[in-house]
Amino acid sequence: MLLEQRFVPGLAIASYIVGDEQSGAAVVVDPTRDVDGYVDYAEHHGLHITHIVETHVHADFVCGSRELKARLNDKPTIHCSGYGGDDWTQPYADQHVKEGDSIELGDVRLGFLHTPGHTAEHIGVTLYDTSRSEDTPWVLFSGDFLFVGDVGRPDLLGEDAKKELAHQLYNSVFDRLGVLPDITEVFPAHGAGSLCGKAIGSRRSSTIGYERRYNSSLEEKPEDKWVAALLEGMPLSPPYFKRMKQVNRDGPAILGPELPGQKRFAAKQVNERLCGECLTIDVRPKEAFAAAHIPGSINIPLGQNLPTWAGWVLPYDRPKLIVLDDPSDMPQVVTHLVRVGFDDVEGYLEGGIGSWETAGFELGRLGASSVHDLHHELSSGAKRTVLDVRTDSEWDSGHIDGALHIHGGELQDRFSEVPRDKPVSVVCGSGYRASIASSFLKREGFEDVTNVIGGMSAWKAAELPTAKK
Repeated sequence: MLLEQRFVPGLAIASYIVGDEQSGAAVVVDPTRDVDGYVDYAEHHGLHITHIVETHVHADFVCGSRELKARLNDKPTIHCSGYGGDDWTQPYADQHVKEGDSIELGDVRLGFLHTPGHTAEHIGVTLYDTSRSEDTPWVLFSGDFLFVGDVGRPDLLGEDAKKELAHQLYNSVFDRLGVLPDITEVFPAHGAGSLCGKAIGSRRSSTIGYERRYNSSLEEKPEDKWVAALLEGMPLSPPYFKRMKQVNRDGPAILGPELPGQKRFAAKQVNERLCGECLTIDVRPKEAFAAAHIPGSINIPLGQNLPTWAGWVLPYDRPKLIVLDDPSDMPQVVTHLVRVGFDDVEGYLEGGIGSWETAGFELGRLGASSVHDLHHELSSGAKRTVLDVRTDSEWDSGHIDGALHIHGGELQDRFSEVPRDKPVSVVCGSGYRASIASSFLKREGFEDVTNVIGGMSAWKAAELPTAKK
């Protein structure tokens, strides 16, 4: 038996391909939309993908089942949960599975376990190597039900549903999970960094026994107390999660083998708005953006966090034009964006920001300051708003006294809270999120905006005064 984990940093997605060497058949569990890796792995190992399994309707990325099936000439069978009812049954599935159903691949058998709580339809996938044991599952693909050191959050369907789902999750943890032995290995759909849990561990796999012993969410306590502890301190969820749920329930559009965004736009074309209502997304480093950028553009620097922050702050109803330094980075940028449902990437600025500069078009600039400069200004009584765009937990761990706290993902809905009559210094952990927030402030018409380089990491390293909750 072959088992390969494919991990996507940033979104912290883990998907799996399991192959039976005897029959040459393979199954993919929870694929992402960029499917080349699964196809290449199967070809390299002499496998043919015959089945695709979704553990649930995902909220944080666009599922790749339809894309993978289309890439393989519609040959694989898509298996989705049969517990979705009227609201969460995925119509594009070839088979809606329930407990008692199985998939046979030579010496490999997959079974299904209904594990509601993160979502009502959620299923776990048990993997048996029948050449070794017919009765003991070697692996549980736990989806977003059970993570390393955590369980899935039950609050993504809104206030009305979260308590019911939390109680369902309690039953899944202390009843449904009980049928599995300690030796069964756990391979979840996410690792550390995902917002689908509250405190997911950094390891990519575990065992049922280890989690029973050391996962605090598996410690038995009265149900009401367990639910209260689970829901306490749940991180803010991005608004794009709701959109992803609907897209993955109904079935995402099929992209095909060619990524969108291949068209090149000359600086003159961009200036004349030949891209129509395109929103300009500048993925260059924050320092380069600060030095010179197209006015009104949004800075989300290229890196593993690009798709998460694109989902947080970008609209889905406008096409996108990309500004970047190296055109060879464009496939990576587009892959990040289509993973979270931005299929409307029109193209990129040919020649980068240099072509815009040499064409003589207007340039925008963003201020930058060190933490020492900011501290000196504040100490001297200068009128300045310090805007902290970190999470609640980061804020509580220490912040600049007198700062205004607005989570970066909520800033677009809370511009009115930021004073317009004085300069604004934006701070985050290191400067990445502050650059995103600063670009939105500039676009909104705030004139004097400064990104505090190094953010609170630099502020604390410099041992400057810090206030706490």
